[in-house]
Amino acid sequence: MAEVVVRWVEDGTIATGRLDDLDTARASGLAWVDLLGIEEGPLLDLADRLDLHPLAIEDCLHFPQRPKIDEYAGSWFVVWVTPGTGNSKDIQMAELDVFLGLDFLVTVHQDPLPAISDTFAEGPAVFQRGTGGLFYELIDRLVDATMPLVDDLADRLEDIENVMMSEDLRTETQQTSVRDLYIVRRQLVKLHRVISPERDVLRALSRVHEIINEEAYRYLQDVGDHLARVEDSIETARDVAAAVMDIHLSVQSNRMNAIMKQLTVVATIFMPLTLISGIYGMNVVKGMWPPVSAVWSFAAVIAGMVAIAVGMALYFRRKNWW
Repeated sequence: MAEVVVRWVEDGTIATGRLDDLDTARASGLAWVDLLGIEEGPLLDLADRLDLHPLAIEDCLHFPQRPKIDEYAGSWFVVWVTPGTGNSKDIQMAELDVFLGLDFLVTVHQDPLPAISDTFAEGPAVFQRGTGGLFYELIDRLVDATMPLVDDLADRLEDIENVMMSEDLRTETQQTSVRDLYIVRRQLVKLHRVISPERDVLRALSRVHEIINEEAYRYLQDVGDHLARVEDSIETARDVAAAVMDIHLSVQSNRMNAIMKQLTVVATIFMPLTLISGIYGMNVVKGMWPPVSAVWSFAAVIAGMVAIAVGMALYFRRKNWW
């Protein structure tokens, strides 16, 4: 069931209420409406009270959405996607839909977000910079939470690189490392798809002078710098992952070539021996040397075969073919 909480500043403290208190909250200068849980009924009720556009409400009801910003009459709609690990190592995306108005800010999300509670814990000071300042407080925490995730992927990538470059690599360990490498590369791609458009969102939002004043613009620039650093880290990690995979494939190819070279040498050595044994296995006995009736003939043939094998092996070794 969806939970709607309205927050505003009253007598120097943050007051909380329901949708019925929305008019009182807006009269204070800034109302923050937080909707936890995506349900059509509360969203439509909220849209009627704040005159929110139906297309934005439709985007809230359909997950996932790409990070974006849309301008409507009297409000701006922002979709912000934040990554997290959840209960597993795989990256889970959480979506935060935000409506920005002159005297209100609406946050809509399916799951609880620590950034919401942390911003609320800051106290009345977060309301003093207006809608733009409150929005900054939220996304700044969301972006900061992304940095450790990228650093963790970089550390995992370094561990995979160390394992894959080891000389005494077992087949089971090798297969596990390759699988982990593909997982990390896929997670980096997911992060890049989110972080890159969010920088465009910030650039577009900075031009909304009705909400973003000069002070809020400076703070949003700081968030943009953090996003740029995260994106640079992602790009670096993707390049490292690609290089590790290329090196791994090159090493495997070299190992396969070495094995094939050894097998080729062995097969080449046995080729003349097979020829000799085939000739002496023929039913023709006249004119053959050594004569079939001689006691030492079998030993002579075997000795000749051994001599040929040893000679060819020494020759291949001298040529560094083996």
